[in-house]
Amino acid sequence: MKAELISTVFLSEKRKSTLLMLMEGPATVDEIKDSLTGTTSSIMAQVKILIEQGLIEQKEDEYRLTYIGNIIMKKIRPLIETLNVVEDNKDYWDGRNLSAVPEFLLERIGDLGKVLVHEPDLNHLFEPPKALLTSLKQTKSACTFYSYFCPSCPNNYSDLAKREVNYELILTRPVYERLMEEYNEQYEAMMKARNSNLFICDDDTVKLGSLSITDELMLIAFFNKQGIFDHKKVISFEESALKWGKDLFLYYKERSEKVK
Repeated sequence: MKAELISTVFLSEKRKSTLLMLMEGPATVDEIKDSLTGTTSSIMAQVKILIEQGLIEQKEDEYRLTYIGNIIMKKIRPLIETLNVVEDNKDYWDGRNLSAVPEFLLERIGDLGKVLVHEPDLNHLFEPPKALLTSLKQTKSACTFYSYFCPSCPNNYSDLAKREVNYELILTRPVYERLMEEYNEQYEAMMKARNSNLFICDDDTVKLGSLSITDELMLIAFFNKQGIFDHKKVISFEESALKWGKDLFLYYKERSEKVK
């Protein structure tokens, strides 16, 4: 029975998608059909299997999860979301050093949802993705962490300070010292802004390259398993990814010292 239920959920994309859809609430067969690809008869065949396995039930013209179906899907959904994140970009995740992410957030990595892997060409190797630069120009808040020096960072964040955007910036000490010594004008603008906060992370074991969260996107960059920063970055626009990114930022903020 255990194997039968597992195969019922995982061996059919239509069944899996139907169950995920019904987690959001009851739906008619037409609504289920509109969210899937296939004929009514092929979809109804999968619905019949879900009913036979006791995962969904029909009430009048709507289908909904049974109590058992709801319990099972609450457990299975995080696994499905994690598999979707990893399988869509398996080569990327296989090569990442994820030790920078605490265990409680690794367990929620499915929250990243649909991600884009950004790999810049040689002409733009040290430039942030255009999506991030565009978002920084219109965001009302931002949280950023850097363990390497980004050449455009001083101007980008002094501009946020001048626009009185609410933002928090965490830098490792070597990056902070370079910012302070070589970009004095931008540094002063950041320090004088009432809506900006700058933090120093002294943890020499940090394996996170960068992290940025704006009102509309989350960007994260890891070192690879060889300890090399290869400039590959992950971008997500999902609300759950923004929340995940903010929780990771808070994790590092709690381990950093505020610059006064």
